[in-house]
Amino acid sequence: MNWNLARGLVYLACLAASGLAMAGLADFDLVTGSFDLRPFNLYALTGTAGGVISSALASVALWRGWGQK
Repeated sequence: MNWNLARGLVYLACLAASGLAMAGLADFDLVTGSFDLRPFNLYALTGTAGGVISSALASVALWRGWGQK
């Protein structure tokens, strides 16, 4: 097993968990070490993600000059 990859995945998971906690979408108890994800509306998430992703792709296309002759 590649231990650097495993350690990197743990770091990314901790970064995601701390980001969710800072955004108010999760609670972390330092004493017990428990991480509780709060309920969220999946329909609102997918609706918002579609707009954010399409705007990001449009920005990348503009930056890269895609679609020009």
